[in-house]
Amino acid sequence: MADIETKSTAEMTREERIAAAKARAAAKTAAAATETSAKSAEKADESGDAEVSEAAQRFQTRKTSEKAGASRKAREAELMQRAVTVSPRSGIEQLPQAEAPEKDRLAVNRREFLTYAWGGALALIALQGGVATLWFAYPRFKAGEFGGVFTMTSIPAEGAKPDDMLAGKFWWSNAFTGEGMIALYKVCTHLGCLYEWKDQTERFECPCHGSKFNQAGRNIKGPAARDLDQFVVAVEDSTGAVVDVTTELHRYVTAGEGLTYKVDTGRKILGRPSDPSLHVEA
Repeated sequence: MADIETKSTAEMTREERIAAAKARAAAKTAAAATETSAKSAEKADESGDAEVSEAAQRFQTRKTSEKAGASRKAREAELMQRAVTVSPRSGIEQLPQAEAPEKDRLAVNRREFLTYAWGGALALIALQGGVATLWFAYPRFKAGEFGGVFTMTSIPAEGAKPDDMLAGKFWWSNAFTGEGMIALYKVCTHLGCLYEWKDQTERFECPCHGSKFNQAGRNIKGPAARDLDQFVVAVEDSTGAVVDVTTELHRYVTAGEGLTYKVDTGRKILGRPSDPSLHVEA
């Protein structure tokens, strides 16, 4: 390289001149790169110092503001404590309280109005339908019809054939035992057949399975497991006051002239369990 440079340009060959030019270009490029690296390092150092100083300044500012906020809150709390301590409690309670403003009520739009109107109409229709259904389904019996009240003013003689009340579906019997009047439901307590009164034996007999009952409705023979069912009877005197009424424990009412008997075929009293001591052979 040195030998090439010491030679004059005239003495150099073409290849030597090319090599010399490349060597000079490479030297310039290396020098420029070195200079650029140095400048970049200096700038990096300067920017790093600037960032560090900026971060330190932000930290200091934040710390100062936090201290200021804490001191302000502490001062406010101290002032509030002093006010509470110095002021009487009655005065504090009488301080006007801020009321939340009421929200403005929005007007009902067309869609909401139609919704409410349809809902009200449907509710009214459903209510009317329910009332009508209950009205027709509720049993209403007139006096003198089965399910209603029958008024009896006469009574058969004690031990005589009971009166057959076809409309009321009951036998109006004056029990031979002397206990009084009883209204016996015409349905057998065994399997629901209609029993009959037999003059020959002077008792009630069921044609289906042979159950037999005496004039007071007690089971005396057959497969029935209980006595005959009966209806509630209320007794009224001449003034209309109720003087006697049948119940599960009091099954017979007073038999007498001048009394009025109200037989309610809508209220039934179940027969008592059969008493084996009353059963007969025939």
